[in-house]
Amino acid sequence: MDNLAMENTLKNIDPALWKAISKSPYHQIDYENLLSDSPAEIRKEEMNLSIKEEPLAIPEQLDVENIFIPSSDKSRTIRLRIYRPKGKQHLSVLLYFHGGAFIYGTPEQYDLMCFRLALAVDLIIISVDYRLAPEHPFPAGMEDGYAALLWLSAYADQIGGNKAHILIGGSSAGATIAASITQLARDRKEVKIRHQYLLYPPMSQLLQTASMNNLANAPMQTKKAAEWMWKHYLQHQITQPPKYAVPLLAEDFSDLPNATIIVCELDPLKDEGKIYAQHLQQADVSVDLLEIKGAVHAFDFFSCSLSDNFYAQQIELFKQILNQQE
Repeated sequence: MDNLAMENTLKNIDPALWKAISKSPYHQIDYENLLSDSPAEIRKEEMNLSIKEEPLAIPEQLDVENIFIPSSDKSRTIRLRIYRPKGKQHLSVLLYFHGGAFIYGTPEQYDLMCFRLALAVDLIIISVDYRLAPEHPFPAGMEDGYAALLWLSAYADQIGGNKAHILIGGSSAGATIAASITQLARDRKEVKIRHQYLLYPPMSQLLQTASMNNLANAPMQTKKAAEWMWKHYLQHQITQPPKYAVPLLAEDFSDLPNATIIVCELDPLKDEGKIYAQHLQQADVSVDLLEIKGAVHAFDFFSCSLSDNFYAQQIELFKQILNQQE
C-alpha cells in the first residue's frame, strides 16, 4: 500500500473515530511488531492498561458470573463469563468468542457490549475464555468453544436459557472460531445452532483478496499482522490447514445456520467476509451482510457516534434474529 493509498484510507475514516483511536492508550501498543517478535507480550501490555482503567459498573438488572466447566482434557477447565438478565427464564443464548488475533484478548474486554446487548434484547451471553496461540494453536480454541457448546446444549435451562435457541457469534478472530465451530457442529449433529453472528471476521490465511492488498496498511489491522496471526494459529500446518481451521476453505457450505456478517469499509479483511457470505448464499443459507462505512477493524471499541450508532443497530439486528427463532 503506497502513501497515496494510505492517505485515501485516512481521508475516508470517520473523523470522530480516527480522533478516538489516536487518543486511545491502546493505540500506543506496537501490535504489529509484537505479533512477529513476542506475541504473548501483547497480553501483558493490554493487562497493564486495563488495570489503570476504571472498572465498568455491572448494571443492577444483570447478573454477571464466571463459571468453570470441564474440558476434553481432564487436567483443565474452561472459564465461561455469563451475562444474564435478572428474573428472566427460557431466554435465547449467545455463545460468544472475543477477538485478539487468536493470541490475546479476554471476555472482560467485551463487558460493555455484553452488558448492553444482554439487557436490550433479553439475551443470555456466554463468553468463552478459550486457549490462545501461539502456546495453544489450532484446534485448541475451537475445541474449548465446542466443549462450551456441548455444555450449553445440556445445561442452558439451569442458567435461565433455552437449549433449543443457541446462537453463536464472535468478533474478529473470535468470529473465525465461531464459524469453525458452526461447521463442526453441522457435521457432528450433536447441537443445532440457530444463527451465526460474525463481526469483521478473518476467513482465509491466503491473504489474496483485493481489500487485503488495497488496505494492507490500514489502521487497526494490517496485512503483516494478519500474516503473523495465521502463522501463530496454524504454525506448521499453515500451507495445508486442517479441516475447520480456515472457514473459507470448507468444501461444503450447505446446511449451515443463517448468518449475519458485518464488515468494515476500511478493513483489509472486508472481502473475506463478503466472500464467505457469497459461499453461504450460493448454498441456500440466508445471509444478512452489512458494511459499516467509514469504519476500520475493531472500530466499535472506540467511543464515537459511529460506534454508538452501531451498538443501536446491533441491538435491532439481534431483535430481528431472535424474532426469527420464535
